[in-house]
Amino acid sequence: MTDQALQDALGNAQADEAGITAAMELLETQAQLRDIEKMEFSSWVMQMERIGSPEAMLAVENAHRAQKGLSPLASLAASAPLAPIEDVATHLNNLYASQVSSTPEEIQQVDDKPEPHEPTSEPYEDEFYRLLLADTVVGAEDELTALEEELDQAVPQRELEENFTVFEDDPGVVFAPVSAIEQVKLESAPRLNRRSRSSSQFWSWLGLSGSVLPLGLAWYASKSGVAFTQAVIAVFLGLLASALVVSVGALAGKRSGLPTLMLSRAAFGVYANAAPASVLTIARLFWSSVIAAAAIILAMDFLKIDSITEAVQLQSSNSIWLLSFVALLIGGAVALAIFGGGVLFRAQQTVGIIGSLAAVLLISFTVNNFSLQSLLSEPSSDWSSAFGISVLTFSVFGLAWTSAGADFARKLSTTTRGASVVGWAFLALVIVPAVVAAYGMALLGSSSVNEAGPISGFAAGSLFGDFSNVVDAWLGYFLLASGTLSAIVILAMSMYSSNLGLHSIGAKLLPGVGQPIIGALVFVLGFASISFLADPWAFFIEYALLFAIPVAAWAGIFISDVLIRRIAYHEISLSRGYGFYKSVNVVNLVGWFVAITVGLGFTYIQQPGFEWTGFLSDLFVNQEFWVTTSFGVVITFAFASLLPVFFGVPRIKKQEREVLAIESRRDDLKDIFDVAD
Repeated sequence: MTDQALQDALGNAQADEAGITAAMELLETQAQLRDIEKMEFSSWVMQMERIGSPEAMLAVENAHRAQKGLSPLASLAASAPLAPIEDVATHLNNLYASQVSSTPEEIQQVDDKPEPHEPTSEPYEDEFYRLLLADTVVGAEDELTALEEELDQAVPQRELEENFTVFEDDPGVVFAPVSAIEQVKLESAPRLNRRSRSSSQFWSWLGLSGSVLPLGLAWYASKSGVAFTQAVIAVFLGLLASALVVSVGALAGKRSGLPTLMLSRAAFGVYANAAPASVLTIARLFWSSVIAAAAIILAMDFLKIDSITEAVQLQSSNSIWLLSFVALLIGGAVALAIFGGGVLFRAQQTVGIIGSLAAVLLISFTVNNFSLQSLLSEPSSDWSSAFGISVLTFSVFGLAWTSAGADFARKLSTTTRGASVVGWAFLALVIVPAVVAAYGMALLGSSSVNEAGPISGFAAGSLFGDFSNVVDAWLGYFLLASGTLSAIVILAMSMYSSNLGLHSIGAKLLPGVGQPIIGALVFVLGFASISFLADPWAFFIEYALLFAIPVAAWAGIFISDVLIRRIAYHEISLSRGYGFYKSVNVVNLVGWFVAITVGLGFTYIQQPGFEWTGFLSDLFVNQEFWVTTSFGVVITFAFASLLPVFFGVPRIKKQEREVLAIESRRDDLKDIFDVAD
């Protein structure tokens, strides 16, 4: 339809619910028709230009003449010689402009279907031509998806990415050089850009699990006094729960191509989602600050700098090295977060490989340093302490990253198998860190760590100090370098997700603007925690549990909502309060607040201003159990996950029926509004 015809059809729509629904469907249909037409025609022209034969050029010329209502030519000699097309973008834009400027009478003279042509030697050319003759929009889109996969094999993807990209928001089809900086948008990622394989989930999360983070978890567990077998089981269960919440978010991202907190609108309502999304964005900033502060603390230990004041005032020769490290940490993370997309993915892949190599070297050179039999024969300790380690693992690996599950899965193809996505995520988030953490606990549990290791600067009792005591100096420095690179990439991942969270609550900042602001906040919060806190590590653990409560309440509702759904989201309704998901879901929103209250009632936060927490556990005799296990986090998640199961199934099924009804009415709407293919 022309713009004028579309405006007339929308103006004649009835101002009731049925009319609004029909108008929404009309806009969707027309947008899909125009996108498919642009994609098909531009791809066909590119193929003809690449062939360059007289027959191919004649076909292009006749297609142009047909759009102008002119009769086809028998040969190129019957017309003026065609000038070589030096600029495909200008050529296609001029073509589109001529279409828009045509009068309705001229448009009616255009033959709806191109003239038949002889089959060519390239099978995908005939497939594109056949799609031009397709009568159904949905069928053409499905076939086009399959054809894109064939084109990936016929035309090297790298060649296309290096030369052309499509900006779908422009009025015409515009080809321009690809920008290295990923474009952050709230709408679904274009189908042509969603070509990631399911194995990308392994590489995306290997940057996190293949770092020194599992070794840090092993170091913490070895200090808790829990038996080796119990600690391994606790860490494994925590990692298993973490992989569950993250991979479900990845499935939701695969379905829609949207960020996690944008998809959360389907569960809480388009406008009500601002409440949990704001809290989760603040929690993401907290975790970014923790990552930065932890890296700075380790650097200070290594350089033997006692305080931030000493470093700022350059009171030691190593102060300049610390400031350089901070600049590298924050600056590198901001740069990676700004580029995002493929650049950040390659960084995740690289540091994951380096971290995995460090783990392999650690195992290879220390495998004879302990006795597994003696570790397995250790007497069991109190299981409540082991359960506390499991909850902390779930909070650090799972709840800290569950709001980013879809953020790193938005580019997965919709045809990717969900089981494959989950399988690769479990491999990266369960198997790899479980093996590394278990070995780290075995190594530290069988070694003497009472003296400083060969890496000068780290004293006994610190993470790198204890590990460097049982490895050679070169391996210790390799672990240190791997940890530094991992900190930069993990911080970049967290900041990248923070900006997407800001977009979901209306703060639509470009990466070049938003990421430096986030980096400055992380810098200030990280330095403040080191400068003004006597025990930063205790502060981090306490507030990790505090933020885990609202995140667990949100995750329970969101994950159950995702698992109940069986079809893709209606993307337009995710941005409009009158859509299928409504503006407010009262049950889930109120349930979220109730779950937070219950969680805080069973969790003790031993920080100033939070003395009132744990008020529900005071009703029980064994209060030590609640303090040690942090069981309130589990109760919060379990309670919240039941809300959609008990109260949300009819609502979700109704939404899915409405979406399917719209899809089934596409052909009827085309007839009613006189939509031409």
